Amino acid sequence: MKLKDDFDIWWKMKKYKKQDIPAKEYSKVEIVEINASNNGWPGPETDVKYWVELANNKAVGFHEPVKGKAKFPVYDMPEQQKLPEFIA
Repeated sequence: MKLKDDFDIWWKMKKYKKQDIPAKEYSKVEIVEINASNNGWPGPETDVKYWVELANNKAVGFHEPVKGKAKFPVYDMPEQQKLPEFIA
């Protein structure tokens, strides 16, 4: 599954359609791991409820600093957490 397949449901919401979302740059990158808690999240946010690790060793999260106003932060995964590269 690619990032767009997972996050597009949020990105297509009316309130986010016109928002500049840098994470969309990675829309076609494969997801290698899905996380449903803040555990292991590489960014400073402490309340990321959902995030994925991509095949390019980026992490993209769903972060809601204010209820109803989500952000989709992107961070590099730390070296010790990086998964081996996919061989296609």
